[in-house]
Amino acid sequence: MKAHGEREYLAVIGGEEYGMDRLEEARLSQELFTTPSVGGTACAQLTMTFRPGEAPPRMGRVQAYARDAGQTAWTPLGIFWIDRRTEREGRLEIECYDVMLAGEAEWQPEQTLVFPMSMEAAARAIAAAMGTELDQRCAFHAGYTVDYPANGYTMRQVLGYIGAAHGGNWFATAEGKLLLAPLYGSAPPETHYLIDEDGQAITFGGVRILI
Repeated sequence: MKAHGEREYLAVIGGEEYGMDRLEEARLSQELFTTPSVGGTACAQLTMTFRPGEAPPRMGRVQAYARDAGQTAWTPLGIFWIDRRTEREGRLEIECYDVMLAGEAEWQPEQTLVFPMSMEAAARAIAAAMGTELDQRCAFHAGYTVDYPANGYTMRQVLGYIGAAHGGNWFATAEGKLLLAPLYGSAPPETHYLIDEDGQAITFGGVRILI
């Protein structure tokens, strides 16, 4: 695999390092939304083709890094888990997803939790159930609450409702933590601004969810 734009890449799979001499192809995609919207839970996908040493473990952990050519420090690109694998002529292709895929399971809250609970507390409980935690940059409205999920909602669905209530979307950071990214910035102000196609400010004071 040739360095793209003077950059080098590294993958650590099951504790074994795969550098530019063993990587043949890698594709990383993470789409927050295709059109401006809220309530999304983006799941990043990593597809790699490489010459394996020891066979990577099933559902193994994959850490991806990049750096400018000539530099020594690696920048993390994300943490993923192997979902599918295909072997061809001594090469292995793996399809991996980040921690958001763990949110596809039904949310079954621990018995110690009390409902209704704040959306922040619910998000933290869901992150823990997914095996991760919230990014410290997440900001929540103190008065927003969540009722007990009695209808078999998945953890991603509940995160989506929380994201929509805050006018934002969820994704996993390069460190594998869940981050709520609002469309209007880093903290929830009373009035929010977007720009239309003509460069004019769009003002709105909240989010209404229609079912």
